[in-house]
Amino acid sequence: MKTLSVLLALALVATPAEAQSWLGNYYRLQFLHDGQKWTLHGLWPEWSEAGFCRNVTFNVSEIADLLPRMEVDWPSGEEPNQEFWAHEWQKHGSCTNMTEHPYFATALNLYDSYNHLCPDFGPSDCAVCFKTDLQTRCECEENTAGTCPKVNSTRNAQ
Repeated sequence: MKTLSVLLALALVATPAEAQSWLGNYYRLQFLHDGQKWTLHGLWPEWSEAGFCRNVTFNVSEIADLLPRMEVDWPSGEEPNQEFWAHEWQKHGSCTNMTEHPYFATALNLYDSYNHLCPDFGPSDCAVCFKTDLQTRCECEENTAGTCPKVNSTRNAQ
């Protein structure tokens, strides 16, 4: 219930930023499989093709309480974790109206709620998409901007 309350509160501020340059109007929660489990790759607003909507600076101390979870559930596959998280915040988080802590906390809460929808086998990536309220699931569109139609209840993810 606490997670739902947090998401409801954040949904009020998690609307597209003023600097919209793309036609999409939904969030993509992207997962990667690390060979053992699904990990979080990012929470991507799909309304800015290039990202980097606002000039923001990553401050790891803002998310100090989230770091133990992020080390496990949101690791970088290549660069040091803090560099990866800085990139996610500057490119994707900057396109939301959230501040740094709510952006990462929301992504982690969504990860907890939806990573089970990704298949146990198959592709190494998986996505779950949401309307801008971050509550209503919808179909992810591949490599295009779009309206994110309501999710087909017979499909789990993607």
